Amino acid sequence: MKKLIIILIGVTFLSACSDVLDITPQDRISDQDVWNDASLIRLYLNGTYAAAFPQGLYRNTQIGHATDELHSIKGSVYYYLITRGELTPDNVTTLNDYMNNWKPAYETIRDVNIFFEEMETSQIDDDAKTQMSAEMKFIRAFLYAQLIWRYGGVPIIDYVFELNDEYSVERNTYDECVSFIISELDGIIGVLPDIQTGGNLGLASSDAARALKSRVLLYAASPLNNPSNDMTKWQAAADAAEALINTNYSLLDNYQAIFLEDNEEIIFARYFSQANSYELHFQVGRNGDNGWGSDSPTQNLVNDFEMDNGEYPFLEDGSVNPDSGYDPNNPYENRDPRLYATILHDGAMWMGRETETFMGGMDSGQGPIAAWNASQSGYYTKKFVPEDIPPTGSTVLPTSPWIMFRYGEILLNYAEAKFMLGDEATARDYINMVRSRTGVEMPDVTESGEELLERIQHERRIELVFEGHRYFDVRRWEIADETETNNIMGVTIEKLGDDTKTYASKLLIERSWDDRLILLPIPRAEVDRSQGGLVQNPGYN
Repeated sequence: MKKLIIILIGVTFLSACSDVLDITPQDRISDQDVWNDASLIRLYLNGTYAAAFPQGLYRNTQIGHATDELHSIKGSVYYYLITRGELTPDNVTTLNDYMNNWKPAYETIRDVNIFFEEMETSQIDDDAKTQMSAEMKFIRAFLYAQLIWRYGGVPIIDYVFELNDEYSVERNTYDECVSFIISELDGIIGVLPDIQTGGNLGLASSDAARALKSRVLLYAASPLNNPSNDMTKWQAAADAAEALINTNYSLLDNYQAIFLEDNEEIIFARYFSQANSYELHFQVGRNGDNGWGSDSPTQNLVNDFEMDNGEYPFLEDGSVNPDSGYDPNNPYENRDPRLYATILHDGAMWMGRETETFMGGMDSGQGPIAAWNASQSGYYTKKFVPEDIPPTGSTVLPTSPWIMFRYGEILLNYAEAKFMLGDEATARDYINMVRSRTGVEMPDVTESGEELLERIQHERRIELVFEGHRYFDVRRWEIADETETNNIMGVTIEKLGDDTKTYASKLLIERSWDDRLILLPIPRAEVDRSQGGLVQNPGYN
């Protein structure tokens, strides 16, 4: 038996009869019962969903800690093995399961493979079998996508290892893995509903498969994985994104609200309830409100938000851009509105009072309430956090969805692919569509050539910030040796006697880059267990 769902129903007394072992067990549900009952199979499937899909609304699951998006002194320090260039096949296991997902991903893939093996003999209704099989294919495709984005080519295992099987597997190539994932997704599209609603909200759908296909093919076409710049790969990426354009989705007219409630921009998300909530509001809350001040945005990120006239505040040499209108004495004025929807800076209104991260302020390290929980960067996270639920003391808990795919990403995927195909006009149209969202309304991008590519890359940094893209983007674009060498910075703010303030950058983390960090190392124990089958990623001994 591969797996049992055990239900204790009483104590069974055994008699001395010689045929006692021939009876059906009364204290458990047998494999046969499980796999011939659609309700029990659905429970098994629901458990697989919970194991497969990330929960990005908890402290330390934010992959931005492995970039220059976020900083924290609590718990997330293990991400700094990456930012400081100290990652090895031995210490990679200290990263959480969200980042180093080799073991949990393959454990869940095994659960999926068990399902498919049992479906071969299951007697449930064919429609139910088809529906749940398609959902399981999506889960398996998602897991393999997460693996290849972290480790490169990985072993494709679509069968069940038995206890006595020889564990000796070899890595498939990246392209072989992509082909497998796309085959799985193509088998789903048209089988599942395009969108899921009501009680099925959060289940896999055809559009979720299309969105995953878009990202997988975009990454596969990118310089890291497409060194010959094969245009057919870029065309496939463009086609995959286009399949979702002008269908069931639109850009929400309130950027901040995208991440607080179900809406027409979400393609696929993990949803929550009062019985199954999350704690991000507490974990990232201002220390002046008894929050923990974790997952703090960096000065690096703040510096990258444009001015509202579309100019960058700083030139490449770090000096102020004279065309931007940036005022070092009022650094948060006249910026891209997404800055105000994403980050709580000094002076930002929140929960009825100004945020005070200046020295001695309510939310600073010298504040009167829980000062040890102060943000080290001088900023607090606002994205994903509902204003009407304080960090502590509320009987109502947050239930914002954790979005894995949304329409804004698809438009930017399409813009990038069309640019690489030489269609700059269309690329500009779609990046400007994102920028012109009601409430954001940033000036149109007008550049061409390499400057347009930089604008597309920059737009992803701002629009998709904290959503788990930046880590993979800078690697697939092969620009990490430029972006990941900048030290992590915060800000020190002093309030003077006349109530004016001064702003000075402060060093938080010194960073180091090595090209081996493009991929995570496979944990050494897994390489050893493979009996020579798994080859370690380049640069890791």
